[in-house]
Amino acid sequence: MTPSSPRTRGLRDALSAFGRPSVDAAPAAAESAIPAADDCSHLLYARGFLLAPEPRSLPAPHWRQTRLGRYWFAHDSRTGFALARAGGTWVAVLGRAICLETWTDDIAVIARDLIRAKQTGRTAMLDRIDRLSGRFAIFYEEDGATLAQSDAAGMRAVFYGRRDGCTYVASHAHLVADCVGEAPSSFPDPQTIRKEHNAYSFPGRHTNFARVLALTPNTELVVEKAEPRRFFPREPLAEHTVADAVDEVLPLLQRQLAMLADRDPLIVSLTGGLDSRTTLALTRPLKDRIDYFTYDSRIGEGALREDSEAAEELSRALGFRHHRIPLLYRMPPEPLAGVMDRNSRRVSAPGMPATHLQYDGCRGLHIRSNLYEIGRAFYRAKRAQPEPLTPEHMAFLLTNHKKTPESFAAGFAEFDDATGFSAAAELYDPYDLYYWEHRCGTWLNAHHTEGDVVYDTFTILNSRQVYKALLAVPLEARVAGEAFVEMIRRTWPEALDHPVNGEMIKA
Repeated sequence: MTPSSPRTRGLRDALSAFGRPSVDAAPAAAESAIPAADDCSHLLYARGFLLAPEPRSLPAPHWRQTRLGRYWFAHDSRTGFALARAGGTWVAVLGRAICLETWTDDIAVIARDLIRAKQTGRTAMLDRIDRLSGRFAIFYEEDGATLAQSDAAGMRAVFYGRRDGCTYVASHAHLVADCVGEAPSSFPDPQTIRKEHNAYSFPGRHTNFARVLALTPNTELVVEKAEPRRFFPREPLAEHTVADAVDEVLPLLQRQLAMLADRDPLIVSLTGGLDSRTTLALTRPLKDRIDYFTYDSRIGEGALREDSEAAEELSRALGFRHHRIPLLYRMPPEPLAGVMDRNSRRVSAPGMPATHLQYDGCRGLHIRSNLYEIGRAFYRAKRAQPEPLTPEHMAFLLTNHKKTPESFAAGFAEFDDATGFSAAAELYDPYDLYYWEHRCGTWLNAHHTEGDVVYDTFTILNSRQVYKALLAVPLEARVAGEAFVEMIRRTWPEALDHPVNGEMIKA
């Protein structure tokens, strides 16, 4: 935090006591301002944070630490932080966010607006959070308790654990385990359960550490009790037509991209699929200011080569700057491998960000095209699903229809009970919520954590306001991805003149 004089602090506290917000902000430090270490220690828990009941030794010299209510809050200086106070209460925001109502991306202003909304009632603050897009975490005080929540789909991962009556909250499971102990959970290493059971992630909220749990989307953590509390959804959906949904969502996505491009260089990853094709179409007005890229395999991954060739074909036809980044290895070399292993034990494709570290000429804020499948009825698009969605079937979906140990269903039963999932599923389709809260909230964020060693990542779709509009579209249209095809037609129809995942989309 930037220090202030006693006189300034006194005036600020006096104003705050009468309810006028005051804000302390620590803007994100530039990548170039972070000294690189030969042992890659500057990348340990990159872009992360830790909330602890006492001051802790910082993971790296460039981390900052400040008091946050009754806790101490430390974070990587590459991630911006703002703390607003008013009338004896406070709200803090960490990360990168855009308000889809006021159209500010200044997290100091966002924190101020949240505390103003909070002064009128908890629901008003939650409604405002629903209109935020980005990758961030929010902390606030309510009736003497400390609350923590992540962005809409949990792309800024939040983990927590408890030891000796004290709760620790952090961006990385291993960072919590550093505080509460590294005893293994009853579930094997994430690579082992993927190999043996085809599981994309751990069951429910579990991690590979016995004392560490994940905070899943649409719930917030009551820190003192180490208990999750559901806050969304708060009402059922009202059905939209495809045109209605696109009318609402399209300008929200386009304006975000324009704002981001005015602040930072943007890099956009491309594949041959519908999701990245949609993002590509939305960037048309900005295409001369963006570097697009695809990782290209030299070691036999056919899907990577197909994606790279499809993106290259699009770049020639549509006239944008595209980088084919040759993948140098599957796993990074030491000492980076050891650092990335602590950052995330669940491996996605660590060779990609490790390769990108060595690639020149394609740096900036990474715009990633995930989370679109929340609006495309991912599980119902595959096959008919049983009703109701039980913990046993959650485990079945986790492993893509493989037989699972009883412990997997038990893990999901705990998830259902702890998060109030069944009650929420009375308002939204349970299969949409399951994909959103578990597959995205415990699997996809690990991809972002891997990438944090080289770039920050932003997904323009990541807002409850956007999801509510897309999920209100009739099921058949969602399965067909009609809203996304319509967005492409309205913004860059020529992008549909080329195959999507090898097939042409009918006009």
